[in-house]
Amino acid sequence: MHTVLLMAWLMLSGLLLAGHATAQIPKTTADRMQRVENSLIPYVPVTGFNNWNLTDRMAFHRVQGLSIAVMHNYRIDWVKAYGVADTTTRRPVTTETLFSAGSISKLVAAMAAMTLVDRKKMALDTPINTYLTSWTLTENEFYRQKPVTLGLLLSHRGGTSQSAYFGYTPDKSPLPSVVDILSGAPGTETRRVVVNSEPGKEFRYSGGGYLVAQQAMADVSKQDFATFTNEALFRKLGMMHSTFAQPLPKQLDRNAAWAYSENGWFKGMPYVYPQAAPAGLYSTPTDLARLLIDLQNSYRGKGGILSQAAARTMLTPRAPVSSGYYKEEIGMGPFFLQRTDNQTKAGVYFEHTGVNAGFLAYAIGSLEGGNGVVIMMNNDGGASELGKEIRRAVAQVYQWPGFLPDPITPRPQPESVLAGYVGRFQRGPDEVITFRKEQNYLVETINEGNPIYCFPIARDTIAFSDYPLKAYFHRNASGQVDSVRTEWQQTAMRRLSDNELLPNELIRAGRIAEAVNGYRAMKKGLYDLTYMAYDFTNRRPANLDAAKGILELAQEQHPQASIVYARWGDLYQKQGSKSKAITAYETATKLDPNDTDSREKLTALLAH
Repeated sequence: MHTVLLMAWLMLSGLLLAGHATAQIPKTTADRMQRVENSLIPYVPVTGFNNWNLTDRMAFHRVQGLSIAVMHNYRIDWVKAYGVADTTTRRPVTTETLFSAGSISKLVAAMAAMTLVDRKKMALDTPINTYLTSWTLTENEFYRQKPVTLGLLLSHRGGTSQSAYFGYTPDKSPLPSVVDILSGAPGTETRRVVVNSEPGKEFRYSGGGYLVAQQAMADVSKQDFATFTNEALFRKLGMMHSTFAQPLPKQLDRNAAWAYSENGWFKGMPYVYPQAAPAGLYSTPTDLARLLIDLQNSYRGKGGILSQAAARTMLTPRAPVSSGYYKEEIGMGPFFLQRTDNQTKAGVYFEHTGVNAGFLAYAIGSLEGGNGVVIMMNNDGGASELGKEIRRAVAQVYQWPGFLPDPITPRPQPESVLAGYVGRFQRGPDEVITFRKEQNYLVETINEGNPIYCFPIARDTIAFSDYPLKAYFHRNASGQVDSVRTEWQQTAMRRLSDNELLPNELIRAGRIAEAVNGYRAMKKGLYDLTYMAYDFTNRRPANLDAAKGILELAQEQHPQASIVYARWGDLYQKQGSKSKAITAYETATKLDPNDTDSREKLTALLAH
């Protein structure tokens, strides 16, 4: 009898410990693929909540096309493409469609650098200027205190400037050279890369540091970076649809996806990135999955391009990046992600995200077990959330150890109780939290943000699905809900009456003058106001009346600020008033002769 009870207890404990991963991994590839396609979930899994479908979520997030490669047991399990590579020609995405990989370029560049370390052509702890012959880092007081090395550059600890590069439109001719960009030469739209903080002190993301490493690799190998990486990595791994060449060679360009973005600054075309190591890779999920698997195999000493020592050097955390529910650290190339409560290597994942104009990509692999996924999309907006939803679906279906948060288990409440939570609550001077009821749960929005699903877990207590967090509703003496407070907040968010609108709500209601009065009372700063005006001018659809009202307030409070007139110029251009735009840009450049953006816009207007 005791044996039977013990067996039952062990079986029950096993089910409880398994949490949300109680289902078995589907046995066939087709079943695994179908399960992933229908298992997209929010940040926190929710017991009993209907999963989302991939193509439905593509439409929701307005993502034109994407491609996925799933890794399992150190092999590519399946690859599949969805949507269109070009909305004009309706050319579909295929598994051979190339996407701009953005900063995933850094992970690949770091692996290329480690091949030179393996061949003893470079060392991680030797001053980088030892290897640079075409250009050198200025040896200022920071550099002399502690020389910058390849290892520091690959782990974003070199203290170098230039966090990111934004690329060039294809019509820029000639394209700046790497040396010109490093030097901040005229026409490069960048400043010289310098050491402006203490090397080795802390993590500080630096695309400029990776450009220095790119030039060092080119100088040591005596090859341009695209040729070097093709020989060192791509040919050996069978990555036939990958290149650092910029612009793309014609034979690859015909298979490349077009770029799509809702950002106002986007010029409607794929950008060019001669800053190859920081941002210039074009690839496919299949090719990048091959590279991740090769790195996983090298790490466990089962072959691979790198030695086991080099792979373990790459895949060892060097500095903290962020902490919260997940702990994020930086290695030599990849970032590391694990739950803060994780205690095993099985729950550690290495990854990199890539964002370029009109493109977004995720690449992640497990440190042990041979799991992972690569997702590449030709959109840089909603793709951010869609990619995470797909990544979580893969993690759930393939039961990645310790990756997902523990699931929410809802506790249904009476309709009348849920209805009492519906309403608007003020979180900040211009920030409103809105709860509405949907089925047996709540949907939260913050101003105009995406919906966040919230589930009752006790009376007057809900759990959010966008982060492991609870909130508590407070009732007044008559039993009515009058405020809500998250477990992180000291002060509750009071309920707003129906006729009590915050400035951003007044703008949405078309009551611009009242909204401007609200912002005047809030004493909004110059850059807050001009950013708002920029956003209203360039969002799709634009709100030009709101932009005008905000700029009138900005000019009233900051009559000599050049940025105000620069934003007026943008608004007048959008309204089709060329003469007013010219006058505004002339004023902006007179007030700030270093405003190159306004000067370029003025030159373009005068030329036509």
